[in-house]
Amino acid sequence: MEALDALDHVAINDVLCRFFLAFDERDWGAMENCLAPEVFIDYSSSGREQPSTMSGTEFVQRRRDAVDTLAKHHSFSNLLLSKDEDGVRGRCNYLILRFDRDFNGEGEDFYHSCGAYEFRFGKVQGGWKIASITQRALRSWGNRQLHGGTRKADG
Repeated sequence: MEALDALDHVAINDVLCRFFLAFDERDWGAMENCLAPEVFIDYSSSGREQPSTMSGTEFVQRRRDAVDTLAKHHSFSNLLLSKDEDGVRGRCNYLILRFDRDFNGEGEDFYHSCGAYEFRFGKVQGGWKIASITQRALRSWGNRQLHGGTRKADG
């Protein structure tokens, strides 16, 4: 395993910050700018989408189509990056807080999740992009029906 250059580490961390912030702000253009043209996605551990490869544009469209109205806050920690012959592998822990826009601090008007993400990053036109996302869900709590992706998976 080859050491990752410090500037590459900072650049990849920046891509992840912009990617997660794009979810929170529903900034679909910014989200697509973080993705490679083709992206492998695996959200199966949370009972959502089965593993598949799709275009970055299709990934963003699926996020848009979830049409939830939740206020969201994505955060990540413990980012570990390692370089290999295919690019860079990454792993981080995540916490996603989701609240119904009318949440008043009581009841079940929230749905939160935590776990880990595994990423692969590659260079596209000189910049780092996300080429693979695998979610390793640890725990979710709250009102599952608030989450658009979960509702679709439940039928």
